[in-house]
Amino acid sequence: MNMLIDSPVFLFLFLFGSIFGSFLNVVIYRVPKKMSLVTPSSHCFNCKKSIPFRYNIPIVGYYLLRGKCKFCQKSFPSRYVFVELITAILTIIIYLIFGLTASFFMYVILTYLLLAVTFVDIDHFIIPNGFILFGIMVLGFGLFYDLLSIGWEYSLSGSFVFAGFLFGIGLIGQFVLKKESIGFGDVKLGLVLGGFLGVEYSVLALYLSFAISAILVIFFYRNRIKSSDSKIPFGPFLAAGTLISLFTIRPDGGNYILNWYYSTMF
Repeated sequence: MNMLIDSPVFLFLFLFGSIFGSFLNVVIYRVPKKMSLVTPSSHCFNCKKSIPFRYNIPIVGYYLLRGKCKFCQKSFPSRYVFVELITAILTIIIYLIFGLTASFFMYVILTYLLLAVTFVDIDHFIIPNGFILFGIMVLGFGLFYDLLSIGWEYSLSGSFVFAGFLFGIGLIGQFVLKKESIGFGDVKLGLVLGGFLGVEYSVLALYLSFAISAILVIFFYRNRIKSSDSKIPFGPFLAAGTLISLFTIRPDGGNYILNWYYSTMF
């Protein structure tokens, strides 16, 4: 019954998320190239012709065009529709956890930022300073106006733990492997993520990030998808660990993973 009552809300949030997902595709493509996010308007990167408005409708437009430019028939990356779809789905998930509260809007912004970080890092092995600065501004705004569930002290402690741990691992990796293992962009991202999460959730997010990365690295190397010399961006793993930490928050308080851990170990 509640699901039926919330159906209009879900539809609105899905549309809201997909629209921002479409904008994230612009951010992911243009920011690393230092292009304007406003001009030129959406266009085919092959023939440079503008895409008519009706084909810019998130998700639907891709299928109306059958994944190809209307003019030159050049295929569009299927990732565009994936980003729009996953952004919409994650928006609904955040609503289910936090409701339409101040925390909802803060964590929606964080999630959108992490999606942009993920795909830019995959494509270019960088985390733009503009993303970090934007994250710090949003975090500061949330703390100043008490829009987050944690205070300044816990937020700063979380930043210190998250970024400090990554910095330490980076130094150890540099000493042992004689090459960069954790980029400084990841450390700067850790400042933002730790500020949003606080200490306890930072530890959980770090654990999940390294666990997921270890599993995938072993899978890649065993199946020869990657060689031992290949670079693997760590930003997506930090994003995944952070989002799982947030999405496992219980509606009545606590965290499913942490509650399970405490009940098992103590």
